[in-house]
Amino acid sequence: MKIKMIGLAVVALSLITSCTVTEEIAKESSADANQNTTAAEMLSNGAFTTNINNWWLAGATVKVKNQEACMPIANPGSNTWDVILGQAGIGLEKGKTYNISFDAYASEETQLKTLIQHQGPPYTSHFATDTLLNKKKQNFAYKFTQTNDSDAQSEFQFQMGAQKAATICVSNVSITGKAFVETKKTNPIRANQVGFLPQAEKIIFFASDSKQPLPWVLVNEQGINIDMGRSQVYGLNKASGELIHQIDISDQTQEQQGLIVKAGEHETFPFDISRNIYSKLKYDALSYFYQNRSGITIQKSLVSRDDLARPAGHTSDVVTCFDAKDSWGNEWPGCDFSLDVTGGWYDAGDHGKYVVNGGIATWTLLNLYERGKWINNAPVPFVDGTIAIPENGNGVNDILSEARWNVEFMLAMQIPEGKKIYAPLGDQSADNRLKLTEIDGSQLVFHKVTDDNWTGMPLPPHKDIQKRHVGQPSTAATLNLAAVGAQCARIWNDIDSKFAQTCLTAAQNAWKAANKHANIFAYNNFTGGGPYSDFDLQDEFYWAAAELYVTTGEKVYADYIKKSPLHLDTPKGNIGAAHDIYWGYTAPLGTISLAIVPNKLGASATKQARENIITTAKTYQQQLQNEGYNIPYSVEAYPWGSNSNLVNRSIFLIYANDFTNDNKYLTAAASAMDYLLGANPLNISYVTGYGENAVQNPHHRFWAFSADENSPKPAAGALSGGPNSIEMSDPIASVLKKSCTGQTCYSDNIGAWALNEITINWNAPLVWVATALDEGKLN
Repeated sequence: MKIKMIGLAVVALSLITSCTVTEEIAKESSADANQNTTAAEMLSNGAFTTNINNWWLAGATVKVKNQEACMPIANPGSNTWDVILGQAGIGLEKGKTYNISFDAYASEETQLKTLIQHQGPPYTSHFATDTLLNKKKQNFAYKFTQTNDSDAQSEFQFQMGAQKAATICVSNVSITGKAFVETKKTNPIRANQVGFLPQAEKIIFFASDSKQPLPWVLVNEQGINIDMGRSQVYGLNKASGELIHQIDISDQTQEQQGLIVKAGEHETFPFDISRNIYSKLKYDALSYFYQNRSGITIQKSLVSRDDLARPAGHTSDVVTCFDAKDSWGNEWPGCDFSLDVTGGWYDAGDHGKYVVNGGIATWTLLNLYERGKWINNAPVPFVDGTIAIPENGNGVNDILSEARWNVEFMLAMQIPEGKKIYAPLGDQSADNRLKLTEIDGSQLVFHKVTDDNWTGMPLPPHKDIQKRHVGQPSTAATLNLAAVGAQCARIWNDIDSKFAQTCLTAAQNAWKAANKHANIFAYNNFTGGGPYSDFDLQDEFYWAAAELYVTTGEKVYADYIKKSPLHLDTPKGNIGAAHDIYWGYTAPLGTISLAIVPNKLGASATKQARENIITTAKTYQQQLQNEGYNIPYSVEAYPWGSNSNLVNRSIFLIYANDFTNDNKYLTAAASAMDYLLGANPLNISYVTGYGENAVQNPHHRFWAFSADENSPKPAAGALSGGPNSIEMSDPIASVLKKSCTGQTCYSDNIGAWALNEITINWNAPLVWVATALDEGKLN
């Protein structure tokens, strides 16, 4: 069957429906209604009460008003699939009956194709029909029986291409029936699928309801039993709802390959014990940043596979302010200047570039360099010539060359002197209506640059034709530049003094601008990217002051640090808002810099900063005993990007080892990596390309093979966000919501952006931790 792919779907050129369309109905009889007693709503946000959340759109823009989504289609293309509004995560069960209904009309008489098909190969069509629309709003309803095999990964679509240029409006979209959720049995015996460092703990996990220890054997590559014993019964692992046994082979310290642990009829994937477990991963994880650069050709000679090379995207990212009415009715006046913001890293699965997310990612890479520079026995990683980037051989440490690509983008996002800007000041209303005020925007920093609307998938950046804008400045973005600019200034001072001065000037100007406009909060004024909203900026102010003080020693920054309620702050390790660092909680980044980079705050302050880091690490390390999978992570529910919290916590654990020389902290960090690489309830490695059962379908616009066979599979070394039991906002996650627990709320699906996205701020700590473990004392 010939196919054409756009968005998250692959659309058959010649649709063959395998369902039985019984009738178009205006009103279903009570007998029909009672036929399927387990009927439930299967779509999320079918009434468009939250804009187009949970939907994706390709080939058009959308405006949502009064719970109606209207798409002005200026270029309908030549194929129906050239314009699509779709939603993934539709599970159909064989033999069950489903009802589709929606209201629709168009500005001109035109056809609308409605279909449900499998998301990926073999792209099986389950339902398809054409509907004639005119200017009169009508209700359309269809009933069909699923005659194909059950399918847990189907997608609902409105295809609107190949028709007249018209505006099509839909509302009250509904699919009811018994949603099919595929239950997959996972191997009950789980381990780090890559392996273990020689001096690390080596725990294998076995899910079993047996209350008695169970026998196990360790088998080498030649099939010889080299160790045996009985498991230790751990009991209930609350984070997954399983009863867990632990198998400890930590006394195996000799380097070996192809080991397998067997328990009954089950066995692990083969793994190694080696000093080089993380030697390749650190390079692949860092290559993620080069491969997600904007504004530059990704060269075949610098990537591991030819299909990962691509033309440059957004080579002239010259943009101006958003100047239209947003989805909530706010009129944005725009501005009378433009900025050239070419370069930087694409943030995550989309084509947006964000200062706040880029800030913490850049800081993390630069901090790894500073750790090597200032901590005894911590080597400076990635010396010039060691990673595959265009700047290789320029005489500058390679991790600095990679980080500079994004520092220069952040600098470009700063508003020139004397420019006026419109921005919302202070609190936003509950209905997202704003009071926009004209202010002097001098030296403030724009929050983001993105497409005007979410792009479809797959879409490599060089094929993105949407108009792009900067949104508005934000105090948070301004403080991110102040912090990273200060860090840049001290690092490049002896490398490129002119660039260092540029960074310092920008940082100091940003600090002044942020203090002048301390309450400009991020706002999602157009929908081509995420808002990264943050309404508490005490942590950003402290972080920026700390970085500026470390760099300059100026009293104004010291005074701010000492008076801040976040003075020498570190995470408390609890379940509250400040339990893990991320783009919205950055104060501990300043404390880390004060703890490791020589500064004038005094020996007692340095000592206290280090003690606070150790206290945090101790809290994390003690949590291992509360977790069946032996991880430094005890939380009541798993948040968006939970996997990143494990590597971010490991930064504190590794610093505690640096400060105390106590290997229990390093061992805890290695245990966190065990979980990420396969020692988890789903028996999956959350790092692409690492382990026999690794993530294959991350949410990404151009590493999109699972959505389009002509797109590349993901590069190795990308960390998936992982289990998320709180913000289950995508259609895939919403299906899992009622049937998963903590660590099991995950699907390796390209449409699961709340579970399976990959981002720069998650891969940066992966680089940090893989590098520190590879060069640490457990090998």
